Amino acid sequence: MRRRRLRYSQRAITQSCLGLASLAALLAAPAVSARPLTIDDVLATATVDRADIAPDAEDIAIALPRPAAPGEVYGRNSYEIDSSRTDIWLVKRDGSQLRQLTDGKGTAAGFWCPYWSPDGRRLAMLSTAPEQGEPRGGDNVRLYVWERGTEVPRRVSDRALMTQVRYGSPLNELDLRAAGASLPNTCRENDENAPFLWLGPDRLLAVLMPPRQRSAMVDRFAKFHRETSQAGAQMRAGEVATVSRSDSSTAAAELAEGRYAAELVIFNLADGSTTKLGEVPAFPMFGALTIALSPDARRAAILAPVRAIAPHRRSADMPNVMAWAVENALFMLGLGERPGLQRVETPSGAQYPLDIIGWSPGSEYVSLRARAAAEATLASLWTLAASDLALTAPAPGLTFDDAVPAHWRETSYALWADRTRILARDAKAVSGWRLIDVRTGRMEEVKGSVEGLAGLRTSAKGQIIGRSKARPVRFDPAARRFVPWQGSSATSCSSAARLVTERKDGNATYSLWNSDGPRPASITLPPSARLLDHDCSGIVWAENGFEGSAVNFTPWDNPALPRALMRHNQHLADIAWGERRMIDYRHADGTALKMAVLFPADYDPARRYPTLMWVYGGYSPSGMDDYFLDPHMPGLYNLQLYASRGYVVAIPAMPIPRGEAPGEPLAAFPGGVLPAIDKLVELGITDNDRVGVFGQSFGGYTVSALVAQTDRFRAGAAIAGATDIATNYGAFDPAARGWPGIEQDMAANGPIYESGLSFRIDPATDPALYHRNSPLTFADRIHTPLLLIHGELDTRAPLSQPEALYSLLRRKGRPARLLRYWGENHALANSPANIRDITRELIDWFDLHLKDAGRSK
Repeated sequence: MRRRRLRYSQRAITQSCLGLASLAALLAAPAVSARPLTIDDVLATATVDRADIAPDAEDIAIALPRPAAPGEVYGRNSYEIDSSRTDIWLVKRDGSQLRQLTDGKGTAAGFWCPYWSPDGRRLAMLSTAPEQGEPRGGDNVRLYVWERGTEVPRRVSDRALMTQVRYGSPLNELDLRAAGASLPNTCRENDENAPFLWLGPDRLLAVLMPPRQRSAMVDRFAKFHRETSQAGAQMRAGEVATVSRSDSSTAAAELAEGRYAAELVIFNLADGSTTKLGEVPAFPMFGALTIALSPDARRAAILAPVRAIAPHRRSADMPNVMAWAVENALFMLGLGERPGLQRVETPSGAQYPLDIIGWSPGSEYVSLRARAAAEATLASLWTLAASDLALTAPAPGLTFDDAVPAHWRETSYALWADRTRILARDAKAVSGWRLIDVRTGRMEEVKGSVEGLAGLRTSAKGQIIGRSKARPVRFDPAARRFVPWQGSSATSCSSAARLVTERKDGNATYSLWNSDGPRPASITLPPSARLLDHDCSGIVWAENGFEGSAVNFTPWDNPALPRALMRHNQHLADIAWGERRMIDYRHADGTALKMAVLFPADYDPARRYPTLMWVYGGYSPSGMDDYFLDPHMPGLYNLQLYASRGYVVAIPAMPIPRGEAPGEPLAAFPGGVLPAIDKLVELGITDNDRVGVFGQSFGGYTVSALVAQTDRFRAGAAIAGATDIATNYGAFDPAARGWPGIEQDMAANGPIYESGLSFRIDPATDPALYHRNSPLTFADRIHTPLLLIHGELDTRAPLSQPEALYSLLRRKGRPARLLRYWGENHALANSPANIRDITRELIDWFDLHLKDAGRSK
């Protein structure tokens, strides 16, 4: 399934001032207007990457992608999140003086990930801009800085920065945290983290690729094509073997050690000098390179991924998070007058460090989680002393089973209460909260209990703050209890204030909490709003609506009057949008469910319509603002494309039972889908004889599984789906070429099946389980015309998966069509030409079998 929170925008931007009336018009679904949505409209739609408010200045930097238009360079990533088509804009907080700082269109270059220096005089960013004879679109990602008073950003170094690939299983995942921060700096929330940090007004800490290597952002798929071309040349010459070696022995893994590293440097922009700090391991496939600055910014704790843990050493109960499947090394980096990098020796109980939780307020200690063995599914609390690099377990009996690594979300199970004590709660929360002294190991029970305690975090001043059911609370270390935290009447604010979010009825209410208590002002945004940045003056947020998109600034002192910083995607105002509804129905077992339904713009309740079921096993639509109903969805995933062609599109709930026994997803799918069709027929919406089904990824697997169990559908389309999960379990990522020694580690299907699908076992141990959950097993039962769409470089299933099902259907004379898109990824979104072709093929397929068949009948 595609990652949530997809973002889009358009380059044609106008400056405007947006009051409440126009904002409401932007967000409300308009009446039927001029024309249906087309794929060209979708490709012209984009969204903001991020925004950064300048400290001590009025400027806001906004990273905004250009439309997927001719003349750009494609194939590096799915088009909608391809940063190499992004530019930086500057605008004042009041919406005035909007200007484009960079213009990469002429050279097909991208500028993104803007971060202001602490004094607001400089703006750092990433770029693919070509210089010195480099090819159009650039050949790497490098660091650029713009200084006030100059016209354009300048390149800081010709060396390539390490960049994190967006979507799916990220290559070179990064976790660089500013001083005192608990989460990394992001280039795009949930997709890409930044490879640099400001250490002061003129110094930048950066993570570089080894010399002559390329950043993953530009090389994720280009490496495959380059390796393929090189192999072709070697074959013609007949002098060099074209072998790629994989070996399950430990020795083979050690051959890869040292090949994959990152160089840490400090760029001094004042004098142009570069300080080399040293190299650390950087295993690219999974795990994150964590660099956490201490609150005093004099040191950084580093957790560096070294190699994959061999699959036979992992537990079958390992979380479906690959951070648990990598060996890490721990380092301490000094950032004083004489910087130095030291590796930390890990004792037997901490041989497998998992993640860095955070620094103590006084910068004396770092808290982290670690395991004694690779197969362990629980991690213990450890602390690292900055003075002597002693790693100790202050509470050996305390373990944590939170699957999510600390840099994915703020931890709530272990927080610093003061300079030397941690407030912690164990995996099962049997004993409640404990206060642990990291120097002595003394543990004390926290007094009292708080109903509805949630959202705990450590403030910049070192206080643990959160909410109870009734009010804000803070932890009092001296009293060892949570106490009410009265709101602050002070109007002063500092950069140390924490942004706190409270969600209710889908809306998000934001407020700032100072060290002396929550400030009285708050700002409430609708569910579809996305926060981009904040400071003591207000928040920057983005909104996508039926008539376009806006980036707004809302001040704390006047939350009722948001100011429009820019508006874009205005071509969407011409579109005839269909109605959205949530419809109640019941699962085959009687359980109450809801489906999301999208109607054609000219829907006539007196008619019955051909209907397409968009399916994804295990998914349940959330409501009117459901992810798949977003009118700004990219490519073939924009379901409005099909509604605009006269189809009702429904998203049924498809729960998969979970329990102690291994999962059985295939048999579970019809129970949520077929009753949904019955309900649509009962309501007079759907023509029972003209129902199709389609889905992507696990949804593609779901389609094949459904048509193998029922003839209810007139036609189906399985996109990027596996068909034989036993053989797919160990399939390599097809793009895994040019990674000596570790190509077998790029794919992650085994953990997905064992943990994500709750199989809990491999196909060699229980072949029958995988056999009965593979659509290929039941190919002889498939009579529904089936369209199979797949990309050559699909990371979740190689082309052999749809090819096998297509070949069997063809052998049996069943109607099937196979489309193989060369160079395409799992999302089938690398090339606009392919996206256009896929949507045309889908619409033509369903028109042929649902509309034309209906007319002939």
